[in-house]
Amino acid sequence: MSFVSEMLSKTPEERRAADRRFDFLLGLHGKNGKKALAMAEAPRIDDGYFGPDSISWKVYENVLVAGMGAMSGLFLAMLDPVGAYGVGQHTVYYYDTLGRTRRSLLFFAGAVFGDSATADKVGRDLFRKHSHVNGEIPGSGEQFRANHVEALKFTYIAGWQLLWRAYKAYGDPNATAEDERQFYAEQHIVAELLGIPTGELPLTPEDVDAWVANAEPNIMAFTRPAQEILDFLTSPPWTPVWPLGAINPFVRILFWASVPLMSPYVREIGGLANIPLRTKLSAVVIKQVAKVVNHPIVDHLIVPFVGYEMWGYAHNALRHAPETGRVPFTHNPGLTLQQGKGGTLQHTIGQQAHAGLQEAKR
Repeated sequence: MSFVSEMLSKTPEERRAADRRFDFLLGLHGKNGKKALAMAEAPRIDDGYFGPDSISWKVYENVLVAGMGAMSGLFLAMLDPVGAYGVGQHTVYYYDTLGRTRRSLLFFAGAVFGDSATADKVGRDLFRKHSHVNGEIPGSGEQFRANHVEALKFTYIAGWQLLWRAYKAYGDPNATAEDERQFYAEQHIVAELLGIPTGELPLTPEDVDAWVANAEPNIMAFTRPAQEILDFLTSPPWTPVWPLGAINPFVRILFWASVPLMSPYVREIGGLANIPLRTKLSAVVIKQVAKVVNHPIVDHLIVPFVGYEMWGYAHNALRHAPETGRVPFTHNPGLTLQQGKGGTLQHTIGQQAHAGLQEAKR
């Protein structure tokens, strides 16, 4: 039974008492520990767009799975050559790996565990931040916009597959086909909060598989930016000692453990198809780590790695879920964001760039 499932099996009073038992450990983290605790204890207006009965709560509460999704998802995102060159011109991942990973976890934790107001806010904040990530694609002169719909769709849809496979492999091997179907049915909410209009996304495992299968020959390409991020993930630097030296072995093991979860096509174009020893050993290590990572003591000690925001959002949901149930998701935040400042041209530019790429690959 996962930590979330165990906690949700208790009464609200029992849940809060159990979760607070090791709060004294947060004092070891200084100011960030205090911020994490303040977020966990803050009031909330509702259970958010997912709620205690969602499969998404169970997937994202496993920081090992979430971290694997954030890290490996970055590599998958770079297989979109339109996005790869744009992201490659702006990414801070090479010198702020831990910070970049924390910020990714923050957005997803806020969307999934936050109440409805928090979820809407983290989506707006991320969209506004990405509105400044623009550039020119080398060789074509076309303009890249991080917020254009086609780039966002590629990142999230390809990432969903790997995240679910990571959860099945390292989070809950007993997860069912119905759980998977529920997961995809829920995840469109996260993507819409972050800028994709309603109706743009596949909502079933079959439709997601079909979308990715089409993207592999028609969109994916192993460009120089993809090679650079792959080199970094497989051979991260040892300096500075904090944080890169400290997380170096973990980055390597986490990435190698995720490789078998990628499609044969991705492994082939990335040169990752014939490395069974590293992937198998890494998978064994991750499976052992997965058994302890959600223990309350370990959970209270990982704040410096996952960030106080992710920890705070997740524990706020466990401690203060008002038991209202899932809030109906009836608005269209993605369309609102795309029609706002910095958003009106994204869809058109994205379609043109990807259409040109598909034509070139024929």
